[in-house]
Amino acid sequence: MKELLILVTKTGKKKRELVDYLGRQLAGKAKVTLGKLTDLIFEVDGKKVKVWLGKKDMTDFSLVYFRRLGGDFLPHARTLALCLDYLGIDYFDSVFGRTNLAGNKLTALIRLSLAGLPVMPSFFCWRDRLKEQIGYLEKKFGYPLVAKELVRQQGEGVFLLKKREDLSFLKRTDPEDQFFFQKFYSSDEEYRLLVLGDKVAVWERKIRTGAEEFRSNVALGAKEEFLPIKQLPSEMAKMATKAAKTLSYEIAGVDILVDSRTGKRWLLEANRGPGFTYDLKVSSELPELASFFTNKLRAKK
Repeated sequence: MKELLILVTKTGKKKRELVDYLGRQLAGKAKVTLGKLTDLIFEVDGKKVKVWLGKKDMTDFSLVYFRRLGGDFLPHARTLALCLDYLGIDYFDSVFGRTNLAGNKLTALIRLSLAGLPVMPSFFCWRDRLKEQIGYLEKKFGYPLVAKELVRQQGEGVFLLKKREDLSFLKRTDPEDQFFFQKFYSSDEEYRLLVLGDKVAVWERKIRTGAEEFRSNVALGAKEEFLPIKQLPSEMAKMATKAAKTLSYEIAGVDILVDSRTGKRWLLEANRGPGFTYDLKVSSELPELASFFTNKLRAKK
């Protein structure tokens, strides 16, 4: 039998009445289920995306109705709509699948994954469901694993977990904070590529300086080594420009990590509004940006 999911942020009397009424009207034709957005679980592995509502596979549903989802939950609704499009499941309203701005890091990661870009295997669930999912997470990724807060920038809100007890960091954060988890890959090479329009204009190697730091983040003290653009590997250039295009970014900072064990290049993220190095003796970012704007203005009639 087909199944209709009424998806809400909070259950209540009126929403249960709606589900009961629809259940009676669709009796014998379809089952009607009331579900909470905060029970959603997302898993990304290569070009495969899986979604569950609690323990129920999202593909069990034939139709999804987003009932008054907005505000802080809009990015998650956008993420789910993206996944429903991939899974071939109809939903209302289609506006959730049409906007690029309503989203977060998880939304961007899934879009990049579905575009065939090499993003790291990732897993997301709300904090309330993490306790029941930790065993699965450990089996899939093992330790160490990385936890990333959805809304932080410039290297903040990122943790390396080496054992289950390290999850206690969640107790020290705001209960409303949300994290997704990724498999950890050791690396001695991490790069930032500045995409302007349809090409990479500048690239740099980011060098860690702290012995205990596992990230090569300039905001956290990593050094920058700007490299001749002619030395940029074509594979990295294609990866960066495709990532920016996938997210509809014309000006983007794309981070790429090289696995020290296998040499595989992983796309960490593509940032809209990237940070710049203002020292013109070191970086050509600002001159390249000025040239980009000049050419765009010149093309205007």
